[in-house]
Amino acid sequence: MTRASEERAPIQSLFLSPGVLSNPFGQKLARRLRRSGIPSEHLTPQLYSDLTLAAEPQGLGAVLRQQWIPIRNVRPSNGSLWLAVESIDSPGNLGTIIRTAEATGVAGIIIIGANADPYDPTAIRASMGSLFSRKLLRCSVPEFVDWARVFNVALVGSSPAGLLDYRSFRCRWPAALLIGSEKHGLSDQLAESCDFMIRIPMLGRGDSINAAVAAGVLLYELFDQHRALHGGVESGSIRRG
Repeated sequence: MTRASEERAPIQSLFLSPGVLSNPFGQKLARRLRRSGIPSEHLTPQLYSDLTLAAEPQGLGAVLRQQWIPIRNVRPSNGSLWLAVESIDSPGNLGTIIRTAEATGVAGIIIIGANADPYDPTAIRASMGSLFSRKLLRCSVPEFVDWARVFNVALVGSSPAGLLDYRSFRCRWPAALLIGSEKHGLSDQLAESCDFMIRIPMLGRGDSINAAVAAGVLLYELFDQHRALHGGVESGSIRRG
């Protein structure tokens, strides 16, 4: 809730349970949001408990409007880093990846297809509010590939069978890191469109690592490469209309 408010996410309404809302900070936040004109509803503790999915309910919740930007309206700047996600199976992994994306300065998160939902409650909680600070785009595979080609975005895929060790390749910019399904990786169509296919070396008998862990390793590698060249990362502009 705090991050949603700080990032000016479109909060449509509040629901709160005075008997549960005992934290002074939460009480102050609720008063401030209500004074701003956001409608609110008081719920009984039982009804609030039935509605919330939180392990430790704080007594305050909100209904927010999802915000999606058409990919055709986004022009990536020359030094920007983007994250493209295809078919992540675990909402918790997706939320963790989004949190790391904010930490590494990713300009926006592109959801490819309909099989990953960053607004899933588990994903929102795992993102720790980072979801509200990033541009969110959803598109099909052809739309994504066309966008990358038009703006000369380097597509960086990952696979245990990738030709390049992630520490030995040198990226060009702008760039987009592609993360695929935990079980199946990237689809063939996306994998074939990648300019780089990199791997994370592994020992032992496992043939893969957790998608959120892999995304974290690779995002920080790209972050470090860009920082060495330019000192930070850049974003992209949005064309209205």
